[in-house]
Amino acid sequence: RLEQPMRYSGALLLWLPPWSAGAFIRSLFVVRRERLNAGLAGRLDELPDDIAKLVNRVTLDLWDGHDIPVTKSDDPSVRGNALEGEAGLPFDVAFDERAEFFRAKALDGDPRAQHSYALLRWSGFGGVARDELESAKFHAAAASQNHLDGLAALGGCLRTGTGVKRDVGLGLRIIDLCSGLGNPTGVNKKAALLESNDDDFGAVRLYQEAVERGRVNALLLFNLGWAYIHGSGVEADRERGLNLWRESAGREPDEGSEEAAWNLHLELEGEDRDEANKWLIVAQDLGYEC
Repeated sequence: RLEQPMRYSGALLLWLPPWSAGAFIRSLFVVRRERLNAGLAGRLDELPDDIAKLVNRVTLDLWDGHDIPVTKSDDPSVRGNALEGEAGLPFDVAFDERAEFFRAKALDGDPRAQHSYALLRWSGFGGVARDELESAKFHAAAASQNHLDGLAALGGCLRTGTGVKRDVGLGLRIIDLCSGLGNPTGVNKKAALLESNDDDFGAVRLYQEAVERGRVNALLLFNLGWAYIHGSGVEADRERGLNLWRESAGREPDEGSEEAAWNLHLELEGEDRDEANKWLIVAQDLGYEC
């Protein structure tokens, strides 16, 4: 719900009561986060022709003759330009109602909402059941509108055959494209591939470069925090890792924030019960199965 990636000290949150941590972070910027995505305009006005054709074919197959929701907005930051990030959630929508809210916007063609809803259909959070096909469908709908996070997630689906017919080659090409463009989901997917090949150092380097660019998401911050806390691919630095998790959790309800909150609870429950309980409440509110 922030307008742009923001660096802040996790120490700011330590004194807050459990119910107010998320509200404090959200109150830092009460403006539409969509403005962040306008800065991407012109970086990728359209996908490379061959990938675009293949993505469109995959999208048509997934929607199986049903109309694919497309944005009706005339806003140049939405139509025809590369986008990234999740949809914003109004303050009056409860976390356990966010899937219904995002679904309505997704069916109206909002590519960010399509990506957000697809993530929830993958995780099963936000008041919906886990459904791999629905997740792939809405990632594809977002990808067909040049939403880079949706495209990268679809690349992951294609690589593994999750909710869609498997196409390892296309999946890897998409992941490489999005990672090369600096998209956070693309970076996460690329880093996961490096980690699966025992290249933790290469994965951390990708995460660190994303932080330096200022293009991160909650899951990327969680992943980098994990590396610092466990010394995976980088010299262990527990306090830095905890602060990255605090920053990730402060981006609730974006994907990764719930896992960051839960792991903060586990990490801190033996030394700071108040803060540990605060993050437990955040994780539970987000629907994380603790």
